Amino acid sequence: MKFREKERVKKSQAENAPLPTPGRPRLPNEEALISTISELAVHGSAADGRRRTEVTRACRTQDDLTCVLKERGYNLSRSATYLRLIPARANTREGKLHVKTAPVKLTRAENDLHKSHPDGQFCVASIRNAKCIASVSGSSEVAVLSKDDKCRIPLGISAATKEAPLLMHMEYRVRLPDHDWVVGSRHKLIPSVYAGIRIINKSPIGQPDAVSYSGPTYVAIRSGKHSSSTATTHAVDFERLIKLENFESILHTSSGEIKPVLVNFVDGGPDENPRYRKVIAETVEAFKAHNLDYVITVTNAPGRSAFNRVERRMAPLSRMLAGLVLEHNHYGAHLDSQGRTVDAELEKQNFEFAGKTLAEVWSTLNIDGESVVAEYIPPADLDESTDGHPGTEWYAAHVRESQYTLQVAKCLDDRCCTPLRSKIRTILPDGFLPPPLLLSDGLEAAQPLSRDCHYAPLFVQLAAKIAFPTDQDPVPYDFYCPTIQNQLKSRCCSICGLYFASQVSVKEHKRDAHNMAALIDVQNRAGTSHEGPGRRSARVAARKGEVLTELQDEVGQPVDVEWVADAAEEGDEWDDNIPLSSLISNTAEWARPLWTED
Repeated sequence: MKFREKERVKKSQAENAPLPTPGRPRLPNEEALISTISELAVHGSAADGRRRTEVTRACRTQDDLTCVLKERGYNLSRSATYLRLIPARANTREGKLHVKTAPVKLTRAENDLHKSHPDGQFCVASIRNAKCIASVSGSSEVAVLSKDDKCRIPLGISAATKEAPLLMHMEYRVRLPDHDWVVGSRHKLIPSVYAGIRIINKSPIGQPDAVSYSGPTYVAIRSGKHSSSTATTHAVDFERLIKLENFESILHTSSGEIKPVLVNFVDGGPDENPRYRKVIAETVEAFKAHNLDYVITVTNAPGRSAFNRVERRMAPLSRMLAGLVLEHNHYGAHLDSQGRTVDAELEKQNFEFAGKTLAEVWSTLNIDGESVVAEYIPPADLDESTDGHPGTEWYAAHVRESQYTLQVAKCLDDRCCTPLRSKIRTILPDGFLPPPLLLSDGLEAAQPLSRDCHYAPLFVQLAAKIAFPTDQDPVPYDFYCPTIQNQLKSRCCSICGLYFASQVSVKEHKRDAHNMAALIDVQNRAGTSHEGPGRRSARVAARKGEVLTELQDEVGQPVDVEWVADAAEEGDEWDDNIPLSSLISNTAEWARPLWTED
């Protein structure tokens, strides 16, 4: 009885006792803790403990911060440490527990660290000048496109491995394949993405910001085994763009004609790089076929393709692939137990079904309120054997090459070109975009490779008429390009001064335009040619109608890497036993093989 009575009294006292204050327990030295966290966040770095590297160690994560606080005498749990930090969302129930916090917040690492390149600012100057042309001419005369290939999408496995929120009925099960590799060799789809860019005429006129990032999107999906992404396929896709309804306002005038000025922002791959011969040939063909007044194709420096406008369309496209598995054997198995193709026709049918499925998924998407059109392009035999060169005389008058820019423009001769349909000559009196001009203080042209200088805006350069610090006439477009300084002389014709993007083109120009074929042949045989570096055999790194080869100077030092005509077509013998790594050290910047994933 006494025990029961004591228990009843304890229970009564417990029920009548006041509840403790809600929230986390207070530390006796709270202010010092908050100050310590702030100090560690700002100055909590030190040299490497082993002094073997230049890196610093710091409180990078919540666990690191908790460990350092324990070393300083604050015995806190991981959750208690988090309650002393600024919450991710303060209006939630959990966020209201963060009563007294230090001005410190956890951040998430992002993959936005891009490679730097010496030519970065030079390329940005060309891109801004191209956007100025589009801004001044307006959407009535200028069509702006941005294109790139999305990374190849595998068949038979999850198309995107990134986590994404899923809304599903719990009675259904999500079933994924029991492997994480491609089911067969090159069983992937190649999506070529084309972004139409709308021009917003803002005030003041001529600002590069008038070229927006929004517009319709077209995706051409091809089989990674039966097709490839080349300059010819991009030309075929452009012809398809002209017929699309959602690109009507981007590419056509009010009268239904193709807009006379075309601006292309591209990546630097072999299928899009403006200095490669196949790209130039296809650009000239489109220029002639559609009676264009001016075409300019610009690319960013190597490693900076993430800033291309079409990259803004890649994230929504990738989001639609989360959890999507494209079947590789819808119409039946075309592979044997070792992954080898045993039925070629059935394989093409399976690829077509997977491509059409992907096209249906992407066609339901809207990006910035603009429609997306995706199509599967069946394999076709495309003629990529000829360059389609328009002739040396026509080429010298209408085409201007450079390392990162290609321009094709009409001349004013009525016997050669039809009358202009735009006012591009009002903006560019010479017909072509002038070389980017590097200015120092006082509107003085700076010397190449000068520091603490800036590139002049296009209209300042056109109005000021500042002379370049050179006697070359005409001035090479790449005069201020940092990585081309030691190649400017060898890329210019010594007769007329015309600048080319490769030394092979210079030799062809001299041979055809100035009748120097015999002299160049004698110099090459004697090994005393002064027309630029010679050509050394190299293993084929990528074959798209051209071959990657190294150029050397007279003493055998490598100076450049260029795409030249396939040696098999010329009758030359290539030494395939020479390792490419011993010849070319920067292959990643100048060439991407067919199987490389962007």
